[in-house]
Amino acid sequence: MNPELALCAHLSGLRAGDAAPPVAHALLWQDGAIDAVVRCARCGAHALLRLLDWAPPRFVQRIYSLAALRAEDSALLLRNLERGSCQVARAGAELDAFVAAAGPSERLIALGVAQGRVVASAPLPAGARGEPDAFPARLPRAEDERWFAALGLEKHGGGERDASRQLAEHEPA
Repeated sequence: MNPELALCAHLSGLRAGDAAPPVAHALLWQDGAIDAVVRCARCGAHALLRLLDWAPPRFVQRIYSLAALRAEDSALLLRNLERGSCQVARAGAELDAFVAAAGPSERLIALGVAQGRVVASAPLPAGARGEPDAFPARLPRAEDERWFAALGLEKHGGGERDASRQLAEHEPA
């Protein structure tokens, strides 16, 4: 982790109803981003988006952490991934180094995947561990609602309909 990096004002100020930050490169995808490089739609700053939890039954409401990235680190990773290697462990090591070069996780956001909108957003709670392990080991048990609760959301609502309802409740007037 690089403690000198911080999210741009736009990403650190995301609010319910805002468009989800555009994915520049998905590092891991399963019906939506699991780990991805996102870019701020306003200033182009890069950030690492990492899935922390998702709501059953269809996993369309997802909680992510956001951590700042340097654009040059993103470009280097993409070049290395495109180039490939005959060393089996190299891609994993490069990805680990990339994640380690990111800033600290600063923000939690809940995304309604189908809507492509922010459902809720808040600073990472004090004392919370925001640098997640590898997927899927980082996912909490089904009954663990801490990430949803930190955003004032229910994990076991109604899936996609619940995400739409919660987004509508948070839309600016």
